[in-house]
Amino acid sequence: MASQLLGLELPTSVKLSPDGKSVVYSAKPNWKQNDPVSSIWIGDINSPKSAYRLTDGTFNDCEPRWAPDGKSVAFLSDRGDRGKSCAIYTLHLNRPQLEPKALTAAANTQTIAKFEFSPDGNFIAFLVPSEDEENPVVDVWNEDWIYTSLRLLDVRSGDIRLISANSLHVFDFSWSEDGSQIAYATHRSPDIESEWLHGTDIWTTEIADTDVLPREVCHIPREVFDINWLNSELYFIGYSTPTNDNSSRSVYHIDLQDKEGRVIKAAHGDNDCAAGLRRVGSKLLVHVEKGMEDQLRLLDSDVLYKEQKCILAFDAILDLAGKVRVAFVQGSVNRPPEVFEISPTGELQQLSNHGRAWTTEFCTRTFLECPTLDGSEKIEGMFISPIAKAGQKVATIVLIHGGPYWRVTDSFDFLNHFFMPRLLLEGFGILIPNYRGSSGRGDRFARYTSGGLGVYDAPDIIAMTQHAITQNLADPSRLLVAGKSQGGYLSYLLSVRNGAHGLGWRFQAAIATAGITDWDAMTMSSDIGYREAGMAGEAPWRLSKGDINSRSGSALWEFRDAADKGRIPPMLLIHGKDDVRVPVSQAIGFRRALDEAGLEFQCAIYRGEGHYFQKRASAEDLMERIVRFIKKYLV
Repeated sequence: MASQLLGLELPTSVKLSPDGKSVVYSAKPNWKQNDPVSSIWIGDINSPKSAYRLTDGTFNDCEPRWAPDGKSVAFLSDRGDRGKSCAIYTLHLNRPQLEPKALTAAANTQTIAKFEFSPDGNFIAFLVPSEDEENPVVDVWNEDWIYTSLRLLDVRSGDIRLISANSLHVFDFSWSEDGSQIAYATHRSPDIESEWLHGTDIWTTEIADTDVLPREVCHIPREVFDINWLNSELYFIGYSTPTNDNSSRSVYHIDLQDKEGRVIKAAHGDNDCAAGLRRVGSKLLVHVEKGMEDQLRLLDSDVLYKEQKCILAFDAILDLAGKVRVAFVQGSVNRPPEVFEISPTGELQQLSNHGRAWTTEFCTRTFLECPTLDGSEKIEGMFISPIAKAGQKVATIVLIHGGPYWRVTDSFDFLNHFFMPRLLLEGFGILIPNYRGSSGRGDRFARYTSGGLGVYDAPDIIAMTQHAITQNLADPSRLLVAGKSQGGYLSYLLSVRNGAHGLGWRFQAAIATAGITDWDAMTMSSDIGYREAGMAGEAPWRLSKGDINSRSGSALWEFRDAADKGRIPPMLLIHGKDDVRVPVSQAIGFRRALDEAGLEFQCAIYRGEGHYFQKRASAEDLMERIVRFIKKYLV
């Protein structure tokens, strides 16, 4: 079971052919022993489970794109220098015996962030940082930064030219429908927090006339996502409250004929959240999260597909009959993700078969809804129970998602650092609450995060746990809380508040992975410190000397009282040593507190791992460590 779960191959992207008859996609092993690898697959729309490999999986072949004539596929790969290089390659489908050909420098060591064919197929626009070397001695703020630029490859000649200015950092772009122009979005610098400090500028530029300077279309206070050029307008996804990173996501548009560059909200973000955007002929397809449901719908129009399952990737085209064809990647609690296609008649067809070994159902899923403790909102979640224990109250892991702007619906192994299928087969139930601040419920629900950490989210976990108990799903005498990132933060916080809710139960143990224990320290040490300050309430340097509001949701500041009252359960602390999002000092500080107080704990720091673990050896150790810990306290 363990090796099967770790070695499972997962589809990661999908693209429909221009004629709508085939799909290509990339797939990678869940956990790989050494360098990352991925392979390109192709499937026939008219043949269920027909997908087969185009590349053999010995390199990191990913992000496939159809050439507009449908005769070849381009993709990114490290074939020039395994694990170190990144170039665009092309593979002719009528000559699959030939090795893929590099279209850009095979030895390039910088990651190509995005690439797209022009509508006529003569050019490929792509984003890549310069090959400038970093100073080996010193990092000087605002000096020697490596900017990502927009470049244009002539497919026939191989010539490459620069499109964007060297002094701007490009992170997204979209071709005009006739291929004569490109719109692109920039930050002032490549620093990850530039979008917070300086916002986003959107530009358009002519492709043929190089003497015409790029036109600045508008400025937006924060980052944008998924730019799409449609007719004379640009559409994109941005924050529903434009100056608040902790708000939901909406679709916006700009009329390129409007000289004032006014940005207008088009749809979504009030009671749902926009999660993705694709141009489909003269229409736009939006991936929408609405409660526990994922939807694929035309902008302000028809819903083409909806189900209470997580859509992991999607694509759409307009076929020769003028019908929208849709393909997407989706799984369920019992089934690993596969590639599906929706026919014009609405039939769902599975094109891949990577999870062929998962033939039996091993769990049941129940959607839950309950009021918050203060009665002001309703929250949603899921309870997943081992099928062998259907109808019984079970020992339960309350598993908390990160983000916090994220939400969990029916999906396979949604947080693979906790190996959900393995825990279910061990006989444990899993409760997943979507607390205030999660996505899928619109702007007001998302903005509970702003300065509200520990005030709304932690009580919501308690409310949903109590609801699972009253529904005779969770055994109140055998509960464990666990989570990663923001979920790790809430695991720490619920540990120091353990049992203080007065409902008559408590967590028997806790697992905190990559979690925050002190928000002031996070603001000063995380790579996204400004955003962390927005969640904590304020940055320390903006507070008056006596203002301690930002500490109100920090587990370390509640530790002493909690230890004195005997609240803190046995804990497993897990962290990557090289984590820059949540630095390992967060775990070390809490470990010191536990050690000094003489409390029971384990602390595992994984060498060479960051916020998202990559190594198979780490995963193998982590899986067994988590299972042993849970069995010790819940069996």
